Amino acid sequence: MFFIPALLSFGQSAPSRRMCGLTLGGLFPVGAFNDHVSQDGYGLDAYYGWRLRRTPVFMGLELSMHIYGHVNREVYLEEIPEVPLHVVTENNIGQTLLFLRLQPRGGKITTFIEGVAGVSYIWTDSTITGAGADNDVATETNFDDTTWTAGAGAGLSVRVGRSRVQGSGRGKGAFLELKVRYQAGGRADYLKKGSLVVEGNELSFTAERSATSFVTAQVGFSYFF
Repeated sequence: MFFIPALLSFGQSAPSRRMCGLTLGGLFPVGAFNDHVSQDGYGLDAYYGWRLRRTPVFMGLELSMHIYGHVNREVYLEEIPEVPLHVVTENNIGQTLLFLRLQPRGGKITTFIEGVAGVSYIWTDSTITGAGADNDVATETNFDDTTWTAGAGAGLSVRVGRSRVQGSGRGKGAFLELKVRYQAGGRADYLKKGSLVVEGNELSFTAERSATSFVTAQVGFSYFF
């Protein structure tokens, strides 16, 4: 109901040709992925898109990075008991996506729908940081795998700034964005919180395998120009 009036208003002003944006939000595993992980994540997305001629459709590239598990512990070297080392282990999902977004121009508030498809890279890494140090001492990838992903979502854009370019249309400027997306993910091997077990100087892990589907809820800013 909200989307149809915006679609009918598409031809009223000169369209923007490009869009870019950055969003932050949560990642919520669903299905078999949630059965294994049962821990929400967080992360960010960055994207850039082009309008397909004078249609209300944008096509572009999106890069995302989410963390869905985090463990922090302190260890002491055998010959240096005075200073601890901090070991941080994180479970991550990075994605490279192609997207299509249908977003007609409207007024202050605009709705949109979008579809995405691409590749998910899932990995676990451990980083050692010295006490009081800002720089990492060492980082090691403990486990990784790659799979496909595809999904769809919808959102709301609220204008927060208008383009200063003379003659710019109503669809140009800065917008606050709120959106929700479901992404189906292919089967992959991955680690979850607690999969890495350290006993003395020995490291062992048990990998999980399942589909890697999740829902994201995000807030951020986009700019149309």
